[in-house]
Amino acid sequence: MPGFRRLFVLLLIVCVSPELYSQVCLRKKNQFDSDGKKHGFWIEVSRSVPAKRTFKGWYKHGSETKRCIYYNNGVKVSKFRYANDSLMHIRRFYPDGSLEYKGSALWLTKNDEMRFCWDGEFVFYDEHGHITRKASYIRGEEQDLE
Repeated sequence: MPGFRRLFVLLLIVCVSPELYSQVCLRKKNQFDSDGKKHGFWIEVSRSVPAKRTFKGWYKHGSETKRCIYYNNGVKVSKFRYANDSLMHIRRFYPDGSLEYKGSALWLTKNDEMRFCWDGEFVFYDEHGHITRKASYIRGEEQDLE
């Protein structure tokens, strides 16, 4: 019976911890769909320093989806959380990990051309976490707040 308890506790720890979950490779990663496009969970690393991540997130038939995090030299730079195919919530970080700004953005597609633009309310922060300003954007154009 004590052996069963140890096994149960170990299994519980592995299942509950997301970092352990991805490290023991219980989910497939870096897969392609039948058209050769990225699909599912992906982790990408630097070619020059393979121990440093450059991207961690999800793809759906070649397009980013769900939650995606970009890194520079292994340090988190930005996080995108996709609400749908054209709307995402973004967060940008300072090199120390504190929040630089947050807001929403759009992917606009026209004639096979894609364009990224800010859209909605944005909040900007200094390195100490204090709000420095707020702004509103409509399709990339800053609006006057009166």
